[in-house]
Amino acid sequence: MQQRFSKNQEQKLSNWRRRLNTQKKSEVLFEHWIFMHTAAVLFAGKPGELLILKRGLFNLLPEKTLESIDSFCSSFALQFNVLLENEHSIKVIFYNEVAVNRRIDYIPKKILHCTLRYPFGLRSESFLKELGKRWLESGTTPHEIGIVLGYPLKDVWGFMGISSDPCSGSCGWRIYGNPLPSLKKRTLYNHARTRAETYLRAA
Repeated sequence: MQQRFSKNQEQKLSNWRRRLNTQKKSEVLFEHWIFMHTAAVLFAGKPGELLILKRGLFNLLPEKTLESIDSFCSSFALQFNVLLENEHSIKVIFYNEVAVNRRIDYIPKKILHCTLRYPFGLRSESFLKELGKRWLESGTTPHEIGIVLGYPLKDVWGFMGISSDPCSGSCGWRIYGNPLPSLKKRTLYNHARTRAETYLRAA
């Protein structure tokens, strides 16, 4: 049975669709695409989602791309941060500020400040700014991005070699230790994507 949206979600969806009625087709298609890929953030409590946007995606100019992203986030009370950009693409993370802050607060201080060497007093925006800086300097994706992407912390620590839990599988990310919490979370995220697909088909 398809789960119903909450009244608050229904109101946001209604206002979003009303705004899209005034947009060009390419902008509508782009926002639909974002909606699909951020469904777990919107409907399943996932703190954030990283999207890699190729330049010219949906034939949108760079400034129009960012304008559409900003409008989408405003419609659903999300934030976004451009972590990295080059001539080929921009890497944008869409996130729920409260959920990311909650994740940061849950990280043991010894791991966050001593092992990962992140500064004190971090909130979502400053954490992502530091993460983007490290990405730019190293040229590789910092593994701690999994914190924001809603992976169980046991899996993030296992992948980074911080814990001694053995790898026990994968579900879109590597699982370490007990697989059940990870598989449950993956199912929750997948279900949100299905809800988004169903909603767009019915719209």
